[in-house]
Amino acid sequence: MIIKALIDDDNAVSDIVGFMLIMSIMIASLAMITLYAHPILDKSKDDIYFSNMEQSFTLLHSDTSDITSGRSTIKTRDLNIANAHMNFDPDSTMISISIGGPPIVYFAGSIEYDIKDRKVCLENGALLSSYGTGSIVISEPFIYTYENTTVINVVQLDGPAFSIGGEGIVRITQQKNFTESLVYNNSQNVKITINSQYASGWAHYLKEQGFTNISTTSDNVTATINTKPRIYGTSIKISSEKVLPVNPPVNSLSAVITTPSPTINNFTHINVTINNTGDQDFIQVNVRLDCFSNHIWNMTPSVPYIVDIPAGSSNTTYWKVSTNVSNNEALFTVTVNGSLRNSSLINPPQYQTRSNQISITN
Repeated sequence: MIIKALIDDDNAVSDIVGFMLIMSIMIASLAMITLYAHPILDKSKDDIYFSNMEQSFTLLHSDTSDITSGRSTIKTRDLNIANAHMNFDPDSTMISISIGGPPIVYFAGSIEYDIKDRKVCLENGALLSSYGTGSIVISEPFIYTYENTTVINVVQLDGPAFSIGGEGIVRITQQKNFTESLVYNNSQNVKITINSQYASGWAHYLKEQGFTNISTTSDNVTATINTKPRIYGTSIKISSEKVLPVNPPVNSLSAVITTPSPTINNFTHINVTINNTGDQDFIQVNVRLDCFSNHIWNMTPSVPYIVDIPAGSSNTTYWKVSTNVSNNEALFTVTVNGSLRNSSLINPPQYQTRSNQISITN
């Protein structure tokens, strides 16, 4: 009878059922966090890594420009690859230039950084970026038209191919090999063909420089122009070295645009606060105000603001903006980049962030 009574007793059932329900809710919550939150966090980190590398490639492009223009014969730059992939292919980006005869053919080569579906690339003196659906020119190549003359400077990157992944600092050295030129004093029909996965970006840029009859595929662009051509060729030797692993200070720099002040003497003040929430000092922090509008806005100062920001401190500055066009709306944002004070690297990697965006209507 006692055993039967124990079997028929339901006193502990509710406790067991409650425990199982709580465990089920906890497991379901963890599964939801793993399924939805982790991809968002990973994407945020990838966006920061890509933004930093985009800025570093801007400096790499500046080094190429110095060598091509003759201001320097050798440049060294340290780049933080940060959980992604970087490669150099000297046989990529074939460029063909025809001027009434057999074409002049170069393999310009390219240095490319990619993380997921986003890429930034240095090829033929241009800095281009791809976001999966197309490409744009970030820093212009040495191809431009003024009056009735077009200058085409082909930049050939030469050297052993390399492919590097993971984390660490990659040291890129560019050294001038040779230059050559071909100048015409009379107008000629010039046809240029560029084989590149960034063909859409090249097509848009060539159109801005007066080229016509533009034909584009996913990896090829062809365009023509009637002009007095000046063709220059610069060969640059590329070498690389993986220096050391490094963990970048993620999210240690931030920028915030506060609400702009009322218009004073036809100027609107845009106040910006730059915060260094990390444990390392930043030097030569470059703070640039960017404007997006269909009309011209005047910004004072017109050059980027540069300041050192110690760890745990902040700095506040402002711009005065104005326009002569009534009911003119503009979007403003601030781009901030800087490097660490205590770095043993030849060229400390640049870290970049962008502020919130505000709208102002005149």
